[in-house]
Amino acid sequence: MARKFSDLHCHNHMRAHFHMQEKREAYEKKDEFSPWTVISSNRAGYVKGKMGASYSQCDLVKAWNGNVRLTFNSLYPLERQFVLGLDKINSSDLLNIAIGISTHDKLPLRDLIQTFYMRIPLETVNYVQSKNYDYWESLNREFEFVLMDSGKTIESNKIHTSGILRRIFENEKKRRTKFKKELWAENARYLIPESSKELSESLQNDDEITMILTIEGSHALGTDLLEKDRISIDEISKRIQIIKNEWKVPVFFMTFSHHFNNNLCGHAHSIPDKGKILLNQVHNMNEGFTDFGKRIVLELLGLNENLEKNPKLGYRILIDVKHMSACGRQEYYEHIIKPCLAKGDKIPVIASHCGFSGIETLQDHIENFHLEKDGYADPSKKFNAWNINVCEEDIEMIVKTGGLFGLSFDQRILGITKKDKKSKRNGIELLWDNIEGIAKSAYANPNLSEAEKPKIWKCMTLGTDFEGLIDPIDHYPTALEFQLFSNNLIFVIEQARKNSEAKHLAHLKSREDTEALVDDFCYYNAEAFVRANYPR
Repeated sequence: MARKFSDLHCHNHMRAHFHMQEKREAYEKKDEFSPWTVISSNRAGYVKGKMGASYSQCDLVKAWNGNVRLTFNSLYPLERQFVLGLDKINSSDLLNIAIGISTHDKLPLRDLIQTFYMRIPLETVNYVQSKNYDYWESLNREFEFVLMDSGKTIESNKIHTSGILRRIFENEKKRRTKFKKELWAENARYLIPESSKELSESLQNDDEITMILTIEGSHALGTDLLEKDRISIDEISKRIQIIKNEWKVPVFFMTFSHHFNNNLCGHAHSIPDKGKILLNQVHNMNEGFTDFGKRIVLELLGLNENLEKNPKLGYRILIDVKHMSACGRQEYYEHIIKPCLAKGDKIPVIASHCGFSGIETLQDHIENFHLEKDGYADPSKKFNAWNINVCEEDIEMIVKTGGLFGLSFDQRILGITKKDKKSKRNGIELLWDNIEGIAKSAYANPNLSEAEKPKIWKCMTLGTDFEGLIDPIDHYPTALEFQLFSNNLIFVIEQARKNSEAKHLAHLKSREDTEALVDDFCYYNAEAFVRANYPR
């Protein structure tokens, strides 16, 4: 039987939604307004494994043909800072000043950058730049888009080729035949389960993708308006209840912070040095929870101020700590996770699309904020040591709470620097370094019992961040390469377990054991986790 795959964090619908959302009626007339529609990609970018903007990495067709049968599909209203110019230029360099001024959103160069670099249509860029753009409205539109084909079997998908010249000179039928796995799916189906019973039935059906909904960034609730007193915190609370009580299907977890200020909790440094010419994420970066944030995180978890479950707050939406600053994570563990754990309420810690930082504690991260420049690594020089990645303390909390870590496929997050971008390491070696680094950390942690340490192997899975405009590992740019990845992973683990000093691999006695471990990592760990924690 073919190996199945899951992905703890990806955006299966994003490319289609960004492309079609502002011209819905036109696409509906062509019967193309669907999450299954493939926006024809730039194959040159795909073949070269370049940044995932010019080509799709995990649209539903690729997920279907790549045998992804469990996907945690993230809703994400695009943060407006990506398409707006800087309020002020944080540089004395004349070139940076010139670039900063010329790429302001009031000038056409900014639109050209977003259109050609991010491959977002001009109409969408203009809408996000406008005063009419509203995160909450965008979230609801996105939700309706992914829900529209849930539970439906499509005979085949549509393909949309952008640009008049491409439509004239490209033969779509030949392209579809030649690159069938990339562009074409037949009798395909996904289902967003309404209940645990429906979840269980869907997971048993290999002729269906089980889609779990998540949200990336609490800004999606409209928290940007808190800063301007254009919305009350009570209204934000009401929106949480709308999601819990009025949305047809549940949201499984929320990535609480993202790239920019959300007025609830500080975000980790995430934008590389060159990106600062166009983007400023300094406001509230690396800070902890605000008073509003402390209230909202409890309401998402269904807890009152005494950390007791309150049925009136509805089902529990789990918290994903990816992008949350080290200060925020420190507060979250100390004031919520650990006290609840002591009372018998185990709240799983999720880090959905991360790498390993190689750093020991969150306090170490906090003290080293000032070192976070491009190329900043841990003492071993293997890992990206920015606090956007998980440290040993995070791993301890994931194990103790029965949480889940998702391995990002973003080469920069995993530790590739400019100097080794073209090196042999930019492949399975990089991914294995991060997996093994996490496992070794758990086995060496004195705060974990001997019974707890092996559980780390049940707490890791894929969390690619595909369709999040990442620069992927060279050999695995899309979901279609998952099978290749899994075979390569089996090979490197087989080599590694021959080392008698590898205590973290001592339980592997045969190739069959290794294959079972890889099967768990690629699919069954995520399946077990969602079965145990699905909220309805």
